[in-house]
Amino acid sequence: MPTIDEFRAEVRGAVVTAEDADYDDARAVWNAMTDKRPLAVIRAEQVADVIAAVNFARDSGLELSVRGGGHSAPGFGTNDKGVVIDLSMMRHVHVDPKAGTARAGGGATWGDFNYATHAYGLATTGGIVSTTGVAGLTLGGGIAISPAASGSPWTTCDR
Repeated sequence: MPTIDEFRAEVRGAVVTAEDADYDDARAVWNAMTDKRPLAVIRAEQVADVIAAVNFARDSGLELSVRGGGHSAPGFGTNDKGVVIDLSMMRHVHVDPKAGTARAGGGATWGDFNYATHAYGLATTGGIVSTTGVAGLTLGGGIAISPAASGSPWTTCDR
């Protein structure tokens, strides 16, 4: 079973544990009613960090949670005594104006997405709150801003 120190040596992003001064900040999620204490939070900077974290959790037999924007009301982006992959450092948004498409990093928020797409006159049915993560809202649902304004309710992931 790999150690935390071995895991730290494999990644570029910070690996935060209960011994670190910023542990409480690293483990916090938007819903303050969710108060879990993971063994480690990896602040992933690149895909290689994510792969290393998945391998570490698997090889250690630990629960694994992935946090995009951290807005999960039920607290899916954290756990007790496991590993949390925090994607908030991976907030890039690449816009292809010719194709009218955009690709967002796992930690991108709707504020990041809207800022990037607005420059090209593009928009999508995204979240109402700019600090909500694109990945979680798209994969998990949520009310889309454009339809809500027009009186046609459907979720972001419907379109």
